[in-house]
Amino acid sequence: MTNSPTFCVRFADSAKTRMTVWHDTGRKTFDLVRGVKARHAYRSRTNSGPPAISAARFEDAAGAVLKKYDPKQIAEAAHDTR
Repeated sequence: MTNSPTFCVRFADSAKTRMTVWHDTGRKTFDLVRGVKARHAYRSRTNSGPPAISAARFEDAAGAVLKKYDPKQIAEAAHDTR
């Protein structure tokens, strides 16, 4: 079992994707850039390019919200090339 958080995404077309994202427990912040790669899960599932992410958050295994992101933060992470 993993202690990694789940990244929950709602896309502009109302589709939702959840994926476990590796997290270094030594870091105090979550890796939003790694999380927005959920776009690849959307692409894989639908065979089309993903629309913009309209909402995103990290949850723990029990479903408690650990961190929410606003649209500006999501857009910045989506354009990060690391």
